[in-house]
Amino acid sequence: MSLVAKSMLNRIMGVEDMEICQITPVKSLKEISPEPKSSDFDTSTVRSPVFSRRTHGKHGLQVDGMSPAAAERAFNLRYDIKDANFAKGAYGKVEIGFDKVTQQKVAVKRIPKSTPIKMIQGEVKAGQLIGEHPNIATFHKYFDFGDHHALVFQFIEGSDLFSYLEGTGFTPNPEDDVRRILTDIVKAVQHCHTKTIAHRDIKLENILINNGKAFLIDFGLCGIIEDGKLSRDWCGSDNYLCPQIVRRIPYDGMQADVFSMGVVAFALLFGVFPFENLFVNSKYSQDPRRPLPRLHVRFPTDVKVSRDAKDLLLGMLEDDADVRITCDEILRHPWITQIAESPLTAMSNE
Repeated sequence: MSLVAKSMLNRIMGVEDMEICQITPVKSLKEISPEPKSSDFDTSTVRSPVFSRRTHGKHGLQVDGMSPAAAERAFNLRYDIKDANFAKGAYGKVEIGFDKVTQQKVAVKRIPKSTPIKMIQGEVKAGQLIGEHPNIATFHKYFDFGDHHALVFQFIEGSDLFSYLEGTGFTPNPEDDVRRILTDIVKAVQHCHTKTIAHRDIKLENILINNGKAFLIDFGLCGIIEDGKLSRDWCGSDNYLCPQIVRRIPYDGMQADVFSMGVVAFALLFGVFPFENLFVNSKYSQDPRRPLPRLHVRFPTDVKVSRDAKDLLLGMLEDDADVRITCDEILRHPWITQIAESPLTAMSNE
């Protein structure tokens, strides 16, 4: 199986229940061999799925009141499956399909009913709220087939950023390339935040690059954020976790996203994680007797990065969430506003 296929499987299927999810451990950028990903989602005029008490009680999902048999007939009328074994995993499998109406490829996630329903409900609701965005893989439709769930998304050809970095030996990337990628992802996350959604698992593996554009995928751990309400779902991935999650302090999911984007930008610019010696295997979150010290960003001295880039990273990786920079402030930062008009030099179509 290709790196892209494995990555898609790992990031789209390998997630935990939002209320009881565990932290995903990762090692050093140069030690880990990821289970990469690539895939997801395209656009069409379909009716949105609705939540139904009839099927799964108060957390139930159903598509327009259809019975499982009717849902399967509707699915087969709309989609042809071209690759039924694109990727498989503990939480189900991903198929590549063809939408007969839009004439576009789609990704179909088939997930067994044993999967916590809140995980499915969260991803479907997020897809409904987000709608279409040029840097987010689009959710199309949900089906209940009785013995499993099926979610249909836009399919995106491309490589995830971890696979790309691994293929280059984790070589630091040009600032223009990183600036363009970060701008795309911040715009995607900003859009999510305006829809009251925090992604909560932003990482290299959850960002695809295709034709010079960056796409955010996998909302399996997302949270719907109410005004002023802090989250107590301790979820995410090692090295990308904001310090509040590691310390088990209720946190702002949107500010947690900013921190994670800062880790992504740091890794792209320097080829290493900013705090990997602290976060490997979540040792601080696992041992309450070892409280996480205040984080201080230290930049590698063997990579030349501009002062403006470092200033932005310091704002995104700020330990204090109340002081940490916001998405709006990132997009107004001098390092971002000098974005070049030329396409990505190194990552155009990896």
